[in-house]
Amino acid sequence: MLHIDRAFIVIAILYALLGQVLGIWMGINQDFGHRHLHAHINLVGWVSLALAGLVYRSYPKMAGRALARWHFWVANLGALLLTSGIFIVNAYDVEIVVVVGSLLAIVATAMLLANALAGME
Repeated sequence: MLHIDRAFIVIAILYALLGQVLGIWMGINQDFGHRHLHAHINLVGWVSLALAGLVYRSYPKMAGRALARWHFWVANLGALLLTSGIFIVNAYDVEIVVVVGSLLAIVATAMLLANALAGME
């Protein structure tokens, strides 16, 4: 069985590493053109996913619901599309990927809320 709390936290740590590497790269090169991407990798990828993992760790009943698994996949797809979409907007001025990713991130947060409202025992 998928331990949803661990899955969220492991993915979040990968985003943290990616955000840190991008931040160091920008600093070394004194090129901060990807600062928005860096911020969103850290906020949506690292912070949001890690917090979801900690919530599920704290409330096992929530973690056991099918909604938690759906939340995991929607949140991950949203984070991936949102962050890669920011890069695509910067490089190619094409917005659809970031729009879809942003909407999925909102849906994922709404799924977490719905799961919490269903009971956090």
